[in-house]
Amino acid sequence: MQAYQIEHDVPPSHRVAFDLPPNSPVGSAKIIVLFPDSPTPPDSSKPRFANMAEFALWLQTQPPTGRTAEEIDQHIREERDSWA
Repeated sequence: MQAYQIEHDVPPSHRVAFDLPPNSPVGSAKIIVLFPDSPTPPDSSKPRFANMAEFALWLQTQPPTGRTAEEIDQHIREERDSWA
């Protein structure tokens, strides 16, 4: 199997045309386009913690969900059972 990497800018029209190297085989081919991962900006709405002690303090300030421990455990069991 042969692979070729060709760098090309994608224009606003999203149409890409390019020439393959002269020694490329002819016939059926699969075209693969890879875009580099763009770094996602940090979400400033999510709290960040330096350690577990900071997290524990923050957790104590959060309002209760209204669910009992038994309801939460049941939900976790249902999720785990769905993995099988």
